[in-house]
Amino acid sequence: MDVIQRIHSLYPEMTKKQKSIADYLLEFPEDISYITLAQLSRATSSSELTLLRFCQKVGYPNFLELKNAFREYTQNMVKLLSSPQYFVPDTTITDADGKSELLRQICREEADASREFFSSLDLLSIISAAEAVRKAKRIFICAHDISHILAEFLLARLKLLYFDAYLIELGDLSDTEDKLDKLTPDDLVIFIAFPKYYYPLSSIAKNAFSHGSVILTITDSISSPTVQYSKHILLCHTATRVFYNSLNLPMALANLLLSYLVIDLGPDYRSRDLSNAPSSPSAK
Repeated sequence: MDVIQRIHSLYPEMTKKQKSIADYLLEFPEDISYITLAQLSRATSSSELTLLRFCQKVGYPNFLELKNAFREYTQNMVKLLSSPQYFVPDTTITDADGKSELLRQICREEADASREFFSSLDLLSIISAAEAVRKAKRIFICAHDISHILAEFLLARLKLLYFDAYLIELGDLSDTEDKLDKLTPDDLVIFIAFPKYYYPLSSIAKNAFSHGSVILTITDSISSPTVQYSKHILLCHTATRVFYNSLNLPMALANLLLSYLVIDLGPDYRSRDLSNAPSSPSAK
């Protein structure tokens, strides 16, 4: 029996206050992996002692054990809902002419998508995002699955420009929680979000937003789960005939963002004053 089933089974026996806590946990189960006892206390208008008693009520000796149970539930949901599916289901083509024609169609679609992207590009949004990068004390790039490729590219380029940048591996819930807990309003969090979206992504963005950090999302749609928490949004087309996501345009978008940073910083970027830069998040 997972933690959600356990709470449901014990719900009729709970007090009114315990039911209000249970209602919150059941409504936002993915949030609990990244929340502290103090934050849950504020969110549910409950004392920490009341929350600890609730933990015991549902069979967990302390809040950490309850959180671990929600983390396990989230991991299971990730496997169920966010399992990597790279190829778009399609009718199998067996003849050589059909394969060649499909490849020609893909070429045309890629070319059309590229022309549309560059012709409708909002340069001001890229400049605004680049300025947010420049102002940030630290930059955290959140990545999972295919987005790692773009995240590693961004990370390498930002380090070349002497930015204090880090990668958050969203698949590691413990590391994600640790880094989120150390976010400040001076930090910039970059989310790279492409279909099929990572299950806890909205919850992670909500947590980053609660710390006052500026959020930049690179995604394919305004319906992406992190957009509602983002101050800066950079959009590009990623769907293809064969793959769920092509990285051609996201890479072009990232390259434009970084190119403007190089232009803006000028030839003296090596001498930028980093004396006020905070220490590594793991060192705090």
